[in-house]
Amino acid sequence: MSHHVVTNGEGQHSLWPHALDVPSGWRATGFSGTEDACLGHIAEIWTDMRPLSLRELSAAGPNVLATERFVLRELTADQVAALLRDDVPGDDAAPGYPTAGSRAAATAFGTRTADQHPRGFGMYQVVRCADGRVIGDIGFHAPPHEGSVEVGFGLVESGRGAGYATGALQELTRWALDQPGVTTVVARSAKDNAASQAVLERAGFHRRAEEADLFHYACVRGAA
Repeated sequence: MSHHVVTNGEGQHSLWPHALDVPSGWRATGFSGTEDACLGHIAEIWTDMRPLSLRELSAAGPNVLATERFVLRELTADQVAALLRDDVPGDDAAPGYPTAGSRAAATAFGTRTADQHPRGFGMYQVVRCADGRVIGDIGFHAPPHEGSVEVGFGLVESGRGAGYATGALQELTRWALDQPGVTTVVARSAKDNAASQAVLERAGFHRRAEEADLFHYACVRGAA
């Protein structure tokens, strides 16, 4: 039976019998032949099995947001995994980093599936420009869903009380709300964590619900 090689919008390839219509979402590449010939051709040209969208995101590199006082640098999956190993912290880490919260965030990040890594919606280190030290981290619990994305943050003791948490939260929230389809950034705070609540409110978040030991906050695009 004669086949032809087909491809889809994600750059994935397959072979399809000539006698059948090419399924929706796929198109013929122009190569045809026996099943073995088509499979050989696919093996030759399709060397990166990742979807095209994921390859493009990887090529763009991690996201970086810079201000005069701090830099937010998104971590790669390997860098996140390193937070759970004994060979961290690095030479640029402030005392106390990574925190227990850092490791909890890294553990949660590691449970994401391959399609849950859109560029920018991962975990960031907060780097203080004055001395180049990593003083904490901030990031998203998961990719955006139905227009909403949840953020979390935490700093080491030496990074607190100087506006870094508020600034980092404002900067990352601004970036998120500028992304297509994202209309709301949400966050949670333990009811006994007044410092976290103060950061959220200074960054423009508003309390909108509560449950058990938690307050729920939101920052909505275009809200006054």
